[in-house]
Amino acid sequence: LQNKDKMSGVKFELQKEVFESTKERLHGVVTVQKTNRKKKIPAYLCITGSIERPIRFTIYLVKKTEKGFKRKQEWTLSSLKEINYKAKDSLEFDLQLEKSYHWLSQSAEEKDVFFALLHQICSRMHRPPKFINFQIDEDDEASRNENMAIVSVSKDTQMIESGDEEFGLTEREEFDLEKVLGRAENAVVNAEAFMEQLAKELSILDGENIHSIMDSEAQVNSLMDSIDKSISQLEEIEKELVDYEDAVTHVKSAVEKIEEENSQMGTAAKNNQHLLSELTNLIRALDFPVGSQILNADFNSVEGIVKATKDAYALKDALNIEENIHPALLKMRSVTDQKRRLEKFKQKFSQNLMSHLAKLFIHHGNISSMDNLSTVNTLRLPVLNSMYNELTPYTKLMGWLKVMDSEAYGSLLKTYTLSIQKIYEKNVRVLFEEARTRISGSATTSGKLSGSTNDLRIRGRFFGKTRSLANREGDTESQGSGEGSVDSSERQHFYDILEQLLEGLEPSVNNEEKFIATFFCLEIGSSSSGNVSIVSPSKGSAGGELRRIMSSLFSAIETELNSFLTHYEKMEASFCMGAMVRLGNHALKAENTSTYIGMIFGSVLVQEKRSFDRLMNSYVQAINDSRLPRKAKPGILAFVTDFEDFAVMAESIFGTSARRSDLEKWYVKMLTAVFDGIMRLAGESGKTPGEVIRMENFHRLHSILSRLKVPALEQQKKDAKIKYNEALNGYVTKYFGRPLIKLNEFFEGVQAKVSQGVKESEIGYQMAFSRAELKRVIKEYPAKEVKKGLESLYRKVEKHLSEDENLLQVVWRAMQEEFIVQYKSIESLISRCYPGSKITLEFTIDDILLFFSEIAQSH
Repeated sequence: LQNKDKMSGVKFELQKEVFESTKERLHGVVTVQKTNRKKKIPAYLCITGSIERPIRFTIYLVKKTEKGFKRKQEWTLSSLKEINYKAKDSLEFDLQLEKSYHWLSQSAEEKDVFFALLHQICSRMHRPPKFINFQIDEDDEASRNENMAIVSVSKDTQMIESGDEEFGLTEREEFDLEKVLGRAENAVVNAEAFMEQLAKELSILDGENIHSIMDSEAQVNSLMDSIDKSISQLEEIEKELVDYEDAVTHVKSAVEKIEEENSQMGTAAKNNQHLLSELTNLIRALDFPVGSQILNADFNSVEGIVKATKDAYALKDALNIEENIHPALLKMRSVTDQKRRLEKFKQKFSQNLMSHLAKLFIHHGNISSMDNLSTVNTLRLPVLNSMYNELTPYTKLMGWLKVMDSEAYGSLLKTYTLSIQKIYEKNVRVLFEEARTRISGSATTSGKLSGSTNDLRIRGRFFGKTRSLANREGDTESQGSGEGSVDSSERQHFYDILEQLLEGLEPSVNNEEKFIATFFCLEIGSSSSGNVSIVSPSKGSAGGELRRIMSSLFSAIETELNSFLTHYEKMEASFCMGAMVRLGNHALKAENTSTYIGMIFGSVLVQEKRSFDRLMNSYVQAINDSRLPRKAKPGILAFVTDFEDFAVMAESIFGTSARRSDLEKWYVKMLTAVFDGIMRLAGESGKTPGEVIRMENFHRLHSILSRLKVPALEQQKKDAKIKYNEALNGYVTKYFGRPLIKLNEFFEGVQAKVSQGVKESEIGYQMAFSRAELKRVIKEYPAKEVKKGLESLYRKVEKHLSEDENLLQVVWRAMQEEFIVQYKSIESLISRCYPGSKITLEFTIDDILLFFSEIAQSH
C-alpha cells in the first residue's frame, strides 16, 4: 500500500510538473534504472496520451534532479518494435526503440502494471510491437480494466482514441437541452415537478404518434395492393423468360455442333497442307538431277572447278537432310534408297577429287624453286606463288572434302606435307649456305652456291674470353689486348647478314601458313561456303593441326638457324648479343605475333638468351678470378678497361631495343664484380699501395660510367665517385702524414693540457710548453728543410702512381691542401696559446704554395 501511495504521489507530481504544460495525460509510470551502471540512478519511464483527440501516445524517460523533474528522452509509440518481459521473477525488461534499451524496475508489481497497460494500448494498434516472454492473465486483465480506460487505435494513423468512455454533449444537444430547461421555470428549483412535466409531455407525444399511425392505415392498404399487383406481373415476366431460355439453349447446342464440325474440317485441311509441305521439302532435298555430271566433273579448268563446287555443295545438302526433315520420314524406303544412291555419288566424286589434288601436290613437290637466283642473292626464301595460284580455286572443294570425307581429307593433307616439305628443306639449306658464304667473303660463281671454307677466324677478346680461361694462368696483363678480335666492321657485317636472313625467312613462312590455314580450312569459323578466318597456330584444335603441319614443313629453319648461330658464336661469343636483339625485334613484330615464324624466332631467342647469360657469367667469373699483373705498377686493371670496351660495344648493339633490360641487369652484376675485384686486388697489392689501385681504377670507372650515360647505372657511378674520393683521402692521409711532426707532437701535448683544465693563455707558463721550447721546435723546420721534405714526398708519390690515369697532379694538389690545413691549425694554436708572443713559423702559406708549384714544375 505504501508503494502504491508513493507511486500515486509520484504520478501526481509528474502530471502536474511535467505533462500539465504540454496538455498530456499520464496513464502509467514505472521506476527504472540502467542495468549496466554501477551507480544506480533511478528514473521514471512514463506513458502519456494527448488530451485532444485523436489521442497520441508517447513514451518518456524522466529523471528527478535538484530543481525538479526533467525529460531526458522521448519516443512515439509507433517507434516501439519489440518488448521483452524477461522472466516473472526478474525485475529486468527490454524495449527495442531506435536501439535496444535495458532497464531494471524498482518492483515486480510496477513492472506488471506497466506491461499490462502497454499490452492493452498496443493490442489495438494496426501493427503492434512484438511481446516476448509476456502473457496476460485474463482475470488480472479484467480487474485492471475496471480502473483503466479502454483505448483503441486508428489503423491508418496509429493514433489512439478513446472507445467506451463518455464524451461531452454536442453543440446541438446542448442547445436543445437549454431550450427545454428554459421552458420550465422550476427545472432547477423542483426537479420532481420538472420530471412530472416531462412525463406528461412524453405521454401526449405518444398519443399523437398513435393517432398519426391510425390515420395512415388506408394509405398503407393501398400501398400493399400495389405491391401485390407488381408481384403477379413479375411472375408472368419470369415465365416468359424461362420459355426464351429453353429456346436459346436448343439453338446453342446446334451452333456448338456446327462449330465442332468446322473445326475438324479446318484441322484436316491444315494437316493436308503440312503433309504436302513436308513431302515437297523431302522431294526437293533428295532430288539430285546432276548425278551423272558430278561424276564427270572437270577439275582442269576454272569453269569446271566452279561447276563441280556448286554440284558438290548441292550433294552435301541432299545428304544432310536430317536437319530439315522429320525423323519419321527418313525411315521411308524411297528415302533410304535415294540416300544410298547419293552416297555412291559422294564416294566417287571424293575419289576423283582426291586423285586430282594428290597429283597436283606431287607435281609441285618435284619442282625446284631455287632456280630464281635473284631471290637467292637477296637472301630471301622463295614464296611458292605459282603453286598457291593454281591450288586456290580448289579451296571450297577442300572444305567440302573435310566435312564429307575426313579420311580422304587426311590423306591429301599428308600428301601435301610430304611433297612440299622437300622443297622447303632444300631451299632453307641453300639459303643458310649462301649466308655463310657471304659472311666468309666469298661470292657465288657460275650461278651456283658454294660452301664457305674461309669462315671468320676470330676470337672474343673481352675479360679473357679470347683465350681459354684455363690458360690465363691468373695473369690479367695479357687480357684485353684485342689480338685477333673482331673489329666493328666485321661485327656489323655479320649482323647485317643475320638481319637479311631473318627478314628473308618471314614472307615465305607467313604466306605458307596463311595458305595452309585457308586451303585446308584449319581455322575457327570456317563454313560450308568456304568463308574462313585465320587463327593462331597455338590456339584450339585447328591451331594445333596447323602448327603440326608447319613444323613438318619448316623443321629445318630452327635447326639451321641454331646451327648457324652456334657456329659463329663459337668463334666470337659476343655475337649472341646482336643475335638476341635482332631475334627479339622480329619475334615482337605485329605481323609475326602468334604466327609460326614468330614461334621459331621466340624459340631460338630463348637459346640465344641462354648463350648471352653464359657469356656474361664467364665475364663475371673472369673478373672474380683475375690477379694482379707482375709489373711494379698495376695501373688500370685489365678488367676495368675490358668493361669499357664491352660497354661501348654492348651499347652500340642493344641501343633502345626491347632486350636492353637484360643487358642492364648484367651491367649491375658486372659492376658489382668489378667493384669487388678492385677492392680485393687492392688488398693483395705488395709494392703499390692499395689506396693507389683503388684511387686510379675507381677514377677510371667513374669516367667510363659518365661517358656511357646509362640511367640504370647512376647509382654505380655515384658509388665509384665516393670510393675514388675515399681512396684519394686515404692515400693523402697515409703518405703525406705530418711533415712538421715535432711541431704536431708539441701541440698535441698543448691540447692534452687544455683538455686537463689548463687555460690556453696559461700554457706558456708550463715548463715543457714554454715559449722558448716552442721557438726551439720551430727552428727545426726552416723553409729549406720543408721544401726538401716535400721533394722527397713528391718522388715517393711519383713512384707509386702509374701513367695510365695521370692522377699525380691531383694527388699533389690534395697534399698541398692538406699541408695548408695543418699549417693553419698550428698558427691558430700559437695565436690562442701564446698571445702577444709574435712567434710564427719560418715559412708562410705563400711559401708552401711556391714550394708545391716549383716541385711540380721541376718534374
